[in-house]
Amino acid sequence: MSSDTAETPSRADRFRALCELSQEMALVEDEWSIYRVVLEVARKVLDFFNCAILLVDDQTDELVIVDEHGYPAGTRGMRISLKGERGISRWVAVEGTPLYVPDVRNDERYVPGVPEAKSELAVPIKIRDRVLGVLNVESDKTDAFDQDEALLLQALASQLAVALELNRARGELDRLTITDPLTGVYNRRYLDRVLPTEKDRAERFERPFALLMLDLDDFKLVNDQYGHRQGDHILVAFAQALQRNVRSIDAVIRYGGDEFLVVLLETDAQGAEKAARRIRQRVVEALESSPSVPTGARIGVSMGLAVRNPGENVDEKLAEADHRMYSEKRRPEGAGEIE
Repeated sequence: MSSDTAETPSRADRFRALCELSQEMALVEDEWSIYRVVLEVARKVLDFFNCAILLVDDQTDELVIVDEHGYPAGTRGMRISLKGERGISRWVAVEGTPLYVPDVRNDERYVPGVPEAKSELAVPIKIRDRVLGVLNVESDKTDAFDQDEALLLQALASQLAVALELNRARGELDRLTITDPLTGVYNRRYLDRVLPTEKDRAERFERPFALLMLDLDDFKLVNDQYGHRQGDHILVAFAQALQRNVRSIDAVIRYGGDEFLVVLLETDAQGAEKAARRIRQRVVEALESSPSVPTGARIGVSMGLAVRNPGENVDEKLAEADHRMYSEKRRPEGAGEIE
């Protein structure tokens, strides 16, 4: 390194910093914290002018600067196309190998950014042969980095890759535990999580929310006549129709069997009744035209609605919605007006 010896971390200091990183990585549970920890450790073990973490966006085939230290405001969130021809970080992401440029002014791959930048070291963030992104450092001195520092940056990138993969695996596992495997909507575990949260929020802001319970009329007869496999197809079509016809802030939950619950947030009695009628009409229309429903099968939808106002018991309101749905189902002609 070109900095003074007194300012250069010793090998022991660097080893301790990497050990600390390993310990901290085991404790953090969100991606943003992972970025912050890596950048902080990088500052302890390397002498750089600026540093960036860039991750691959597989959908757009771009590198995205997700976090940085030392770059100008507005750098975070910038995107670099992997299909371009220039860019040192782009080259590293495409090739999957580290790259050190002692003087960026003499490398045609370099895209001018920060005027003070003189040398650049970039290493891939990899899991086996899969490149997740690039960890990049720049210095305002020429030929600022040596072999030891290149190995240190690779070690940081490796730990970052493992931490990102574990964090995403935890996220996927969490998603699977709260998702119904057949229909893809939320399950009862999610309901146990979301209701206390929404109750607290509704109390804090003194706002109501509604609980809309729905199920398919005579679904057992459909299963008996057409088979359970066909019944599963109908349930999936039912869930998808519900999902398409609620707001993004509302939650569709498979409550059990062919019974589904929609949690309508920030919704009073008048708004809930209007929403419930609209949802049922559109869901019935979707089922009538769905290829998942056999020709000749008549699929009706019964529902029950309860509005929970501040101070009211959530479990009682859930039971009320369920009771109203079954009361409607017992009517001679099947689905009727909302109770």
